[in-house]
Amino acid sequence: MQQKLFSNVVTVDAESKQVQQVLANPQYLLEWVPEITMVKQNDKKFTINRAETALNQHEVVRVKRNANEIRYVSTEGRLEYEIAFLITGEGKRTIIQEDVYVPEKAHLHLPLKLLAPIAKHAFNTNLNNLASLIEKISI
Repeated sequence: MQQKLFSNVVTVDAESKQVQQVLANPQYLLEWVPEITMVKQNDKKFTINRAETALNQHEVVRVKRNANEIRYVSTEGRLEYEIAFLITGEGKRTIIQEDVYVPEKAHLHLPLKLLAPIAKHAFNTNLNNLASLIEKISI
């Protein structure tokens, strides 16, 4: 079972198709998540490394794609998690809702209540970076 840790929302001046194209290709993570230094594709999985000390300095991510949702499923790090990006297009604007889920029985050295606000802020910063990148690409 998983529990939702937090949600973030951003509006992008781009069509939902462009948002999906960027999110479906984890190579773009190098451009919107500053601490990521390597994204290597192996089959349908992506190995990700971070330069700075992070909860998951190394992880493997699978991308799952549905009609209006793209999910990143992270494994092989200290904390396994899922990010669901819900994509709602409104003409030339798109709302991206990012929901982060963790296992109910996550084994960490600090409580999720302490981790959640720190992670929410970091993920929100990256989500805004994503929005800027998509707007730059779609001009």
